[in-house]
Amino acid sequence: MKLLAACALLLLTAFPAASQPPAPPSDYPQSLEQDLKKLLETQAQDSSDPRQLIQLAGLYLEIGEELYSEKAQKLAAFDEGARLAKRAIELDENNAEAHYLYAANLGNAADTKGIAASLLALDEIKAHARRTLELQKDHVAALHMAGMMLEELPQFMGGNRAVALDYLKRAATIDPNYSHVRLDLAKMYLKRRDPESAKRELLAILSMDQPSDAYPWAHRYRPEAERLLTSLKPDESASTGTR
Repeated sequence: MKLLAACALLLLTAFPAASQPPAPPSDYPQSLEQDLKKLLETQAQDSSDPRQLIQLAGLYLEIGEELYSEKAQKLAAFDEGARLAKRAIELDENNAEAHYLYAANLGNAADTKGIAASLLALDEIKAHARRTLELQKDHVAALHMAGMMLEELPQFMGGNRAVALDYLKRAATIDPNYSHVRLDLAKMYLKRRDPESAKRELLAILSMDQPSDAYPWAHRYRPEAERLLTSLKPDESASTGTR
């Protein structure tokens, strides 16, 4: 797993557990290009309204993750998303989503460039993820991001596996339908030799009716959960019914 995999978050925000996220359009993710065109036509990129800048920064993050496959295209999207989010922070420093989108776009851009860029950007990414949670302690995507960084980083660079697990458990409690969080939580449990807890998370992913991250759930996270569940050793799988 890449050092800043936590920053590769696939949706812009996490929905509260009680809400039902809208289903993506039938032509998603290609529809994102039309969404971008409409926003650019309104000159949102030049707006002094942080809400418009945040909307556009989030869209660039989503496009870079879900639509583009070429490195140059992805990097351009993430760089522009980071620029817009940084501008939103300058206009409203107390906006949690602006800090999150800056950290997420910056992290994805650094990850696209390689390990050296990731290391150089690490402190800034951590600072804005931390600021997001200072402003909004239940921000699911930021909890996920921060938790994955704490999990992946060595201890001398600030890693803390115990806190990482707590962050992801909190994120999954806030939004039980966020499949990316629950998949990473299952992987954490497997690393900690806790197949019972891992299986619980994997089964939850497979049984989701309204995943908050519907498109990546269908195309990536559900298939990966199925593979992980199948790969559990028979004694590990059986142990879930005997403990």
